[in-house]
Amino acid sequence: MKLLAFFISFFIIQVITAQQVDFTHIDFQKIYRVGNSDEVFLPLGDISFVDKVTYFKEGNPKAEKAYTNTDHALGAPDYVKYPDKTYLSLGCGGELVVEFKNNGFIDIDGPDLYFFEVGPSVEAFEVYISKDGKNWIYVQDTSGGSSYVDIASVEKSKTKDIYYYIKLKDLGSFCDGPTAGADIDAIGTIGGVLKVNIDANLLFDLDKFQLKSKALSTLDNFLIGLHKIPQAEVIIEGHTDAQASHEYNQELGLNRAKSVEAYLLQHLKEKAENYEFQVKSQGETQPIATNKTAIGRQKNRRVEIIVIPSEDFYKPPR
Repeated sequence: MKLLAFFISFFIIQVITAQQVDFTHIDFQKIYRVGNSDEVFLPLGDISFVDKVTYFKEGNPKAEKAYTNTDHALGAPDYVKYPDKTYLSLGCGGELVVEFKNNGFIDIDGPDLYFFEVGPSVEAFEVYISKDGKNWIYVQDTSGGSSYVDIASVEKSKTKDIYYYIKLKDLGSFCDGPTAGADIDAIGTIGGVLKVNIDANLLFDLDKFQLKSKALSTLDNFLIGLHKIPQAEVIIEGHTDAQASHEYNQELGLNRAKSVEAYLLQHLKEKAENYEFQVKSQGETQPIATNKTAIGRQKNRRVEIIVIPSEDFYKPPR
């Protein structure tokens, strides 16, 4: 039985570890080519792009099957020319919901999102945004042909809200041919904020808040990424499962966030003054999985670090 428990724990750790971003070779502030002559600047580089498709409803008429692989809407753009099959066609009136896991987006000065809509024709679609994937806010449609979207018209909060979901609804402007509907090669955040989700088992022993020695490489990897953002607000949130009382979970989450903050400040040294740190505990109040299974509870025990760069980071190079 102990051997079985070991293998279950090992499997969970391997699955979770594979999700961590390696910042060693990540370049921020990159320019991406659009078509033959246009360019778009994305401050978070290859982390700017969609990580997951959570819902896809094909329109009618549908695009040919070769153009309906949802994986083709993920990651950085790779379209070269028609009829490359490297993008997702929604079909006439189709609907797509995507999620950002390694980043989110906020309202900055100027456009906040860029849609790599490709193919032989420019098809219009409606754009909605959400913080939780449940409550949606309509932003605009792209009937004017622009691939840039600014969320300023719907951002009413004095403190900048962070969004992690986008919904597209094709407007049926082009319903013929093999690639009916809008053709999405990639979706990138211009107003991107970095989000790192570190599972607690990599950092702490069960019910403890002292960092394990094995945790240091995980936090050192994050520091590599943070050093590439010269000035920022850094929010550290501790999350727990729902096994204990609310009061206990709040205290444990806060102490874990403080432990991570202390390590980062220690290793930033004189550069620490360039970052404004906040620590919070969400306790068990924001689960990302069920608390009824061991794997679900493991996912809920985590530390999330959100990095909101300063305004200068979003300015393209001259």
